[in-house]
Amino acid sequence: MGELRADRWLHLVGTPTFLRPIGRIEHDWWRPIVTLALILVIGIILGLVGYLVIGLINTWLIQILLLGEAPSWPPNVIAAATTSHIQCADCLMGGVTEAVMLAVMFAIWTTAVLLAAVALNHRPAMSWITAAPRFRWRMFWAGLVLFGLALAAFASLPEALHGWPDRPVFLKADETVRVRIGYTVVMLLSLPVMAAFEEVLCRGWLLQVSGAFTHSLPAILLFNSILFALMHVDTDPVHNLSRLVLGMALSWAALRTGGLEIGIGMHAANNIVILMLAQTLQQKEIPGAAGPLAVAVNLSVSLMAIAVVELVARWRPLRAWSGLDLDSAPHLIHRPNATFAAP
Repeated sequence: MGELRADRWLHLVGTPTFLRPIGRIEHDWWRPIVTLALILVIGIILGLVGYLVIGLINTWLIQILLLGEAPSWPPNVIAAATTSHIQCADCLMGGVTEAVMLAVMFAIWTTAVLLAAVALNHRPAMSWITAAPRFRWRMFWAGLVLFGLALAAFASLPEALHGWPDRPVFLKADETVRVRIGYTVVMLLSLPVMAAFEEVLCRGWLLQVSGAFTHSLPAILLFNSILFALMHVDTDPVHNLSRLVLGMALSWAALRTGGLEIGIGMHAANNIVILMLAQTLQQKEIPGAAGPLAVAVNLSVSLMAIAVVELVARWRPLRAWSGLDLDSAPHLIHRPNATFAAP
């Protein structure tokens, strides 16, 4: 487990553990299209309930963090859902309500992806998340902590050398301590949920869809990464390049480790560092100059992600602790009719 081999044409030799559950029925060209349609239907239905849940959670957080009151049931749940989203350019409470909204909706869409995939492909939902018997939380924490620390140091060093003129976002001077703490807790809880949706959709379902139709490693890495970049609807070429390359690194992580756990951790860490140190969620990203330095920074972040994956894969104590040695696990999914890619 954890070894990826390719021939001179960069076609995979053997079946990576994460792609082993792919069955013969998944070579049908129409199946991904129908799955997408089903995802939309399920997501819209569940989203109606999620809309009310968002209103309740944000109403309670406003009462606790802004007003210092005990949470109470709003007189009109529908009205609460439309009025509990705070609009502001860079205030922390705006980031809190935005994060809650996205986390609930992304959790719903993650559920929709897995339900649709199960219904159309007739295999367990966890087979799109991990090849292990269960979710490897230690692998998740390895990605979150190792990549988070490395990225935070990488992002903080220039600021520290200049005396940190821009205070980290969660320490904004014009916010109360209660709001700062609330912002930190909400970000730490919600950002992994958001990352999980993008990983399940792009590095889980889409990665396995591409693996059902090709042995080409570049094609498998590129397909979902391009869609991952397009999902963010950003016209800035530097940001899109950054997401494309990071998406390829996260795809490598899924194939290398046999699951999405470390990728979810690193993806969440990337967002946590940005939204705790640099900007709030509702702020627009500052367009970067499409020059060599910006490209080098983006490439460095992705190489950092690959380095974390390789550290976990190659350092024996960390490999054993994280649960990466899957070949000896007795409950791996091996379907009798499973095949890797179309002949």
